[in-house]
Amino acid sequence: MENKKNNNAFISVIMATCNGERFLKLAVESILTQTFKEFEFLIVNDKSTDSTPDILKAFSLKDKRIKVITNQENLGLTKSLNKALALAQGKYIARMDDDDISLKERLQKQFDFMESHKEIALCGSLAFVIDERGVVIGEKNLALDDKALNKKLLFNNQLVHSAWFLRANVLKEIGYYNEQFKKAQDYELLFRIATKYKVCNLSEKLIKWRKRENSLSFQDKAQQKYALKARWLAITKYGYPKFLGLFYIIIRFVWLLIPLRVKKKIKT
Repeated sequence: MENKKNNNAFISVIMATCNGERFLKLAVESILTQTFKEFEFLIVNDKSTDSTPDILKAFSLKDKRIKVITNQENLGLTKSLNKALALAQGKYIARMDDDDISLKERLQKQFDFMESHKEIALCGSLAFVIDERGVVIGEKNLALDDKALNKKLLFNNQLVHSAWFLRANVLKEIGYYNEQFKKAQDYELLFRIATKYKVCNLSEKLIKWRKRENSLSFQDKAQQKYALKARWLAITKYGYPKFLGLFYIIIRFVWLLIPLRVKKKIKT
């Protein structure tokens, strides 16, 4: 594919994967079969030890839009995504995770929306929730407009990370993912973006978000701790309401201390 640096319609899709063989093919195919065709697909292989490298090689040989970046050591999601961002050439950045699925018109609908709403820096979308077999088991219904989203953001993340679609020039100003965050890196970056720009979710479900046992945030103490840190930065550095933020931080800290077996009962 020819260099598209000067193509204003160009999208850079970024993904990082480590031992993602189980769902990787479905995730990659969901991008390659998009109705919107003008994109590059930057995939960071974070030193996988399973068949991930072979899967990516096979895809890259068939489709020149794919560029595989191979880490010589395991860097983790945050640093791997930053490597992809540093190489991205598109006007827009679209995120994708190695176990989720993008609906066929996702990129086209987000591109059209962003082209006609110049005031928006980042848009996500609602999502279907699927299990490990790919069966739809629920929905992610989040705040839509900027005002409603910001009102709820301190309590919990209002964007599905793999549904992010944002302007590359915003990242050049705001900065990439904070590499001090091994988890909840999207939450921290979202606070930085949303404090200066308008963000929103499209009302359509454009992503199938896979609910896996090891991906549930309420079971992941590290995820919860980094989310608390993101909230702290939001109220101490990024201008979010301090009293409301402290209130939510206390609530979330108490939640962190609740035994997992109790959390499971609450969530079911």
